Amino acid sequence: MYGLGVNRLGVTNAPSGFSPLSLFANGEQGVWYDPSDLTTVFQQDGTTATIPWTSGDILDANRVGKLVDKSGNGKDALQTTLSKCPALKYVGGLYYLEFDGIDDGLQTASIDFSSSDAMSVFTGVRKEADETSVVAEISDNAGTNAGAFRFGSISGDKWRYSVRVDSTVNLNANSYTAPQTNVVTGLNDFSDPVTTIRVDGAEIATSANSPGTGNFGDHALNLGARGNGSSLHLDGRIYSVVVRNVLSNANDIALTEAYVATKTGVTI
Repeated sequence: MYGLGVNRLGVTNAPSGFSPLSLFANGEQGVWYDPSDLTTVFQQDGTTATIPWTSGDILDANRVGKLVDKSGNGKDALQTTLSKCPALKYVGGLYYLEFDGIDDGLQTASIDFSSSDAMSVFTGVRKEADETSVVAEISDNAGTNAGAFRFGSISGDKWRYSVRVDSTVNLNANSYTAPQTNVVTGLNDFSDPVTTIRVDGAEIATSANSPGTGNFGDHALNLGARGNGSSLHLDGRIYSVVVRNVLSNANDIALTEAYVATKTGVTI
C-alpha cells in the first residue's frame, strides 16, 4: 500500500511512491501522458516534432507536436500541422497543454483495445467554456463507432463520459460551470454492465444501462478535439491523462486520482 506524501508543491495528498506506470505492469493496453515531464514533450516547428523541450524555452511561443506515452505501450500523441498544436504552459507551479478551442488536437496511432470490454480514464482537465468538446476520445466519433468512449464537456455545465457498442450510454456530471478545473474519471465495464463518472475523488453518477455486447475496438485516441483536431475542440487545459483497458479497482482509482490531482492543482 502506498502512503500519502507531500510533493514539491506542498500538496499533501500526493501518493508517495506511486507511479501510474504500475497500472500497466501486467501488459494492460493504454496510455499515460504527463506534460510536466519535459523529456516527453517535443516541439513542432512546422517540419518535425523531434525538438526536445528545456525549462528555458519560451512556453507560450512554442507548440507541442509530440507527447510521449509513458505507459510503455509506445502510443505517442502527435500533431504534424503547426497551427493545430497545443501550447505547453507553466502557471502556478503546474505544466499543462493549452488547447485553443479552434483547431488544436493531438492523435495517436490505432490502439488495439479489442481484448477487453472495460476501460478506466483518468484526466486532469480545465474547461474555459461551457460547450461540447473532447478531452479524450477513441475513434473519430464515439457516438457512431462501436467499441469507443468519449470524455469531455457538453453544452451547459456538464462533464460527460460516453461509451458505445451497439448503442450509447451517456453519463453526466452536472453543475460544473466554466471556468472549471477538475480531476474527472470515467469507468466502465460492458459485461456488468456499469458506467461511472467521478469528479475530484467522488462518484457523481453511475448507470447499469448496457451499451451493447462486445469489446472496445482498434481505434486512435484523440486528445483535445475529435478526429485529429477536426471538431469538438477543447477550449481549456489538459494536465494529465491516464487510460487503461481494465476496470480499475478501488485502490488503483484512489491512487491514480490522487496522483492526477497533484498534477492538476486540485485537492481531493
